[in-house]
Amino acid sequence: MNKTQPIYIIGSGAIGKALAVFLKLENKQVTLVRGSVDNIPATEENITVIGKDQRFQESITTTTLSHLPTINGIVLIATKTFANAQIAEKLNDKKGVFSVVLLQNGLNIERPFEGFKRLYRCVLFSTSQITSNNEVTFKSVTASPVGNLQGNNDRLETLVDQINTPYFSFRSEPDIINYVWTKVIINCAFNSICPLLETDNGIFHRNSEAAKLARVVIRECVSLAQKQGVHLDHNKIEENLMLISQRSDGQLISTYVDILNQRKTEIESLNLETARLADEMGIPGLVAQTKLLGELVQLKANLKMK
Repeated sequence: MNKTQPIYIIGSGAIGKALAVFLKLENKQVTLVRGSVDNIPATEENITVIGKDQRFQESITTTTLSHLPTINGIVLIATKTFANAQIAEKLNDKKGVFSVVLLQNGLNIERPFEGFKRLYRCVLFSTSQITSNNEVTFKSVTASPVGNLQGNNDRLETLVDQINTPYFSFRSEPDIINYVWTKVIINCAFNSICPLLETDNGIFHRNSEAAKLARVVIRECVSLAQKQGVHLDHNKIEENLMLISQRSDGQLISTYVDILNQRKTEIESLNLETARLADEMGIPGLVAQTKLLGELVQLKANLKMK
């Protein structure tokens, strides 16, 4: 992997747009690829990112996968997780040599990409929201870890160096699985309880009953992770959840925003995937409350979409 690898970001949502701008600021060769449509001519889009104290604007080349018969470089996937199977199928048909990095949260979301030789997962510690068609807000908490779930991290440092920027930063993490599970567990609480209560992320530090329910989800999921050989401290995860709740007081979780906008949610890769895994392991009752909350969110979303 050389120092001038082209970078393709699949997913023109808030995260994809923000990262494209920051990479372009570093003189990287970056292309934004629409994940849900094809056969649209390539265009140049002026995208603005609003940070805490600064505004950044760059012209970004935007295209579709149908216009990329050959891909050489790095592919960053920033779409909703339910699009992964379709994206993996399209990438399988491409010529060239490329690494794939999943910039998504969820359990087992890498399954459609099994067989890809250079596959990495990232746990995002950044948030971004679209405020208008080509304007997004962006906030980074800390550098987002990137690692290979198969443990083959030979190219990891070089890859991270390629995608790292001062404002949207990444770091290598040889043991990424613990980060994946920790983020999944926290999201299982936020992305189910907040939409069902129709409230913001701050509910857990404001309301003891909501916090109590979140602790049930955390402890169920930590027990499931342990059965998978991933040993986590439920007390630390509870502390992280409360810290996130305090820092994002007033902010709506993505699943609730999707429901309000009558869009499909990613609850299948969170609560419902933990339930599926428990069923597969023959211990369905282990995550009973987590599963129920996920099913209620899915029902709520389906009713909204009708």
